[in-house]
Order: sequence, then C-alpha cells, then structure tokens
Amino acid sequence: MYQPEPEESVSLFISLACITVMACLFGRKTAGTKLSTINYARGLVVALYLVSWLFSVIAAMLVQTNNDNLLSCQLSILSCIALYALSKIIIYLFLMEKVYVVSAVGVTRSNSRMYKLNLVLMVPYIGVIANMVVFRVAKLEEEGRCYIGLLRPAALPLILYDIIISCWLTFLFLRPLMSSSSLLQGPSKGKLRNVARRTLLGSLIALLLSSANIFTLVYFNGHERGLICLVSCTVDVTLNAITIHWVTSRGGGLNPSKRNGVDRSTAERRYGGDHRMQSMGGEKQIAPLESHISITVESYVEEYHQLHYGETSSTHF
Repeated sequence: MYQPEPEESVSLFISLACITVMACLFGRKTAGTKLSTINYARGLVVALYLVSWLFSVIAAMLVQTNNDNLLSCQLSILSCIALYALSKIIIYLFLMEKVYVVSAVGVTRSNSRMYKLNLVLMVPYIGVIANMVVFRVAKLEEEGRCYIGLLRPAALPLILYDIIISCWLTFLFLRPLMSSSSLLQGPSKGKLRNVARRTLLGSLIALLLSSANIFTLVYFNGHERGLICLVSCTVDVTLNAITIHWVTSRGGGLNPSKRNGVDRSTAERRYGGDHRMQSMGGEKQIAPLESHISITVESYVEEYHQLHYGETSSTHF
C-alpha cells in the first residue's frame, strides 16, 4: 500500500492553503463588481489572481504524482516556467500601468514614449523564458524521486532581469510622485505620496520573494526535489499576489466623498466651467463606489484626467 512521504503531505497542504487564499482574494476584489467597470489595470490584478490560483491547483495535482512518474516530473518544471513567467509578466505590466498613470497625464499609451520604451524592455524576457526552457532539468533519481530546476545559465539571467526591470519601473513610478514640479499637485498629493510608499514597499517585498526563490534555484543548480520546487514557486506566486492585493487596497477610514483622492467640491470649484462633468444629484462619481476593485493611484489620477480631458486614464490606448 502506497504511503505518502511527509514532504508530499506538507506540499499538498501548502498548495491547498494557497488555493484557498487566492479564492478569498479574488472574491474580495470582485464582490459586487460589474464586468463593465473592470478596466485594464484592474483586469491585470484579477488576471494575477487567476494565474496564481491556477498555479496552486496544478501544483496540488503534480505533488501527488511526482514520484516514479517522468511525465509528472516534466510537467512540473514546465508549469513552473510557464505560470511563473506569466505571473511576472502581469506584475511587470501592472507596474508599467502605474508608471503610465502618474507620468503620462493627458497622453495616450500609443503616444507615450516611456510606455513604448517599457514595452520594448519587456522583449528580452522572451529570451529569458526560452533560456529557462532550454536549460531546465527534470529527472528521476533515488528510488523514483523527481528532481527539477534550472541550471545557472538560465537562473542567473532570470534573477538579473527581475532585479533590473523591477527597480527601473519602481523608480519611474516614484519619480513624478516625489517631484515638486509634478503635474499631480493639489489635495491629492499627500495621498499619492502615501500610495508611493505603499507601492515601493510592495515592490521591494515582491522582489525579495522572487530573488530568494531564484537564488534557491541557483544554489541547487537544477537538482532540487520536485515537491520542494513546486511548493516554493507556489508560495512565491501567492505572496506576490497578496502583496499586489495590499498595494491596490484602499486604506480604511476614508470619507467616501474623498475616497477617490481629491475633494469633489474643491475640484469642481477649481476647474469649473467647461471642465465640469455631468453629475447626478450634485455628486460626481469618478469610479463605481460599490466596486471593491480599486487601483488606488488611478483613483486619484483619474480625477485629473476627467477634469481636463473628459475621460479616465484607463481608457487611453
């Protein structure tokens, strides 16, 4: 009769716990939200939740079939590469959107040179992914145990790219928020600075988590127990999703009339006239108040876009 190893039981438990966490986060963010209110940035957050949940589900299935099964061993490393890379791409795109929102005020994405440059900087990641596929390891050893991982020629470029692109995008995001000459001035400036600190901390946490996971791959040099590699990647992806959830969650205790950043009555008095938006009952609604999906930076900056250009930044393409 087959007896599961302690490592297998622990790995399965962690995977199931991650599935539960991601389901809760997804429900928390999407509760009461209409599909039509989910813009590009919010869609990236939801996509990250779904990818992280899928990663946990696949890991839960593979950890139970890892031993004496070469196909499961091969699928383990391939799923790690594919879903881990996809989650990182979503995070990079999310950071790029943050940069666009705070730096390209009144400029569409297609006309933003910085946005185009950041997209170009994503192209080398295709080579990093291809490198991971070529230098992957998946083999059965020692009584049928599965060992997977990445050789150093794949792991080192991965961690270097992650550090460089994460630091670059975080710098671009913080620069206009910390600048005294930024267009984003006024009552929302203090809130934007708080969001900047939150995003900086979130980026550092995500970078440290990913770096620790990849350093483990470098250390083992492609000879890590499949169960351990799967669960470490699952925890990494889940904690990254939790970090993004925290970064994009509103702080408690805000006045609903000011929750979108700028006091509405103040903004109307300042910009009035041609820039005044149509309202219902004298209240402008920048974003659906019943929506639990809120990208905090966009909430503040959309006020600027609406008052000056009559549309939200999330509709610029």
